[in-house]
Amino acid sequence: MEREIKLVALDLDGTTFNSEKVITERTREAIAAAIKKGVIVMPATGRQKTGLPESFTSIPGVRYALTSNGGAVVDLWEDSMIYADFIPYKTACRVIDQLIQIDALIEFYHDGKSYADRKSYNRALHVYKNFPDWFKEYIKVSRIPVDDLRERVYSGKFNIEKMLVSFDDMTLRQQLYDEMHNDPELSVVFGNSFNVEITAATANKGHSLLKLAGELGIMPEQIMVCGDTMNDRTMFEAAGLAVAMGNADEEIKAMADDVTLSNDEDGVAVAIEKWVALIIEISAYCLL
Repeated sequence: MEREIKLVALDLDGTTFNSEKVITERTREAIAAAIKKGVIVMPATGRQKTGLPESFTSIPGVRYALTSNGGAVVDLWEDSMIYADFIPYKTACRVIDQLIQIDALIEFYHDGKSYADRKSYNRALHVYKNFPDWFKEYIKVSRIPVDDLRERVYSGKFNIEKMLVSFDDMTLRQQLYDEMHNDPELSVVFGNSFNVEITAATANKGHSLLKLAGELGIMPEQIMVCGDTMNDRTMFEAAGLAVAMGNADEEIKAMADDVTLSNDEDGVAVAIEKWVALIIEISAYCLL
């Protein structure tokens, strides 16, 4: 079943990654085969640039990445930013004043890096009980703890792609979301089961994906996306072909043009094989 797909954008967590936070060899080979066919394949993630997995970016031909939930689109080969939609300064100041009052891991993304409040960073590693082990290990290697997060926001020297709040207490998470999700100056979404992602009102995966596609001369109907949660909703609205994972939220499945297998069943590889019409030798993945 073949369409003229020229760009494939893949969410990472819960989509390209399996539950062990691994991109399987079958998925890597499907991505590589699509690229060899001339299709652009890119991660589209809430992660910052420095948090992109080498297991994806090291695949030959992977050049672009949508990061910070749409706050930035980067050219990995040129080490440059193609498009950015920063949180306005006054809005960022207002938000950080609210966030630092919360018992949660508070951070912001600037220039592809994540800066975390040191006090909450230490609590996340040593006090909080509900963060999964993979996330604790991930923040150790991908966050820069600082003593003056609020002062950095107020300095005006940091262009903020995204603010991220990760909660040990899910009641506080829901409370923050309820307070902020209707703010006209912000886009506020759940990125996973324990966080809240905050970007500029116009910064989202769908908007940024279309910006990049326009730069590359690619039409929306030539875009395929794969995702699993509501922070992928705008991608699903923007793309000509939206594929939900088998493990996706029901709301996302309802929006999808197709539902593939789960992230633990190589669902991304299956979708690429189906819709980009790749001839991939799959016998190696079959158990005898």
